[in-house]
Amino acid sequence: MSRYEQAWCDDLVAGVEPLEVAMQVLYVVTDTEEGKVAFVITFGDDSVTATAGKLPRGQKATVTVTAKEAVLLELWAGDRSRDAAFMRGDLKIEGQYERWLDDLVPLFSSGEWASQWKAAAA
Repeated sequence: MSRYEQAWCDDLVAGVEPLEVAMQVLYVVTDTEEGKVAFVITFGDDSVTATAGKLPRGQKATVTVTAKEAVLLELWAGDRSRDAAFMRGDLKIEGQYERWLDDLVPLFSSGEWASQWKAAAA
């Protein structure tokens, strides 16, 4: 399975806990073998889904995260600090930055999410 395809996205969110609030997170990953790729994680109605590709034209994500693939893989594996990557300019966060900090960073670094991100980096 190739990273960032729909099967990979499905595996990423399999069995993980959703947020209790609606939110969409668009990941834009640069410098991959395929060039620039994207995937969207959608939280809503006590569910979480991930979809390969960008949002449809006219839709905007709550938070957009942009980084080179190498940076994201280090973050997902737990080998790099999100704060340090952001402060160095290696991780760009657009949209509702406070929701990223308050809701997503704690969620993504705990329990099943942390395991899924590490598997995604492998």
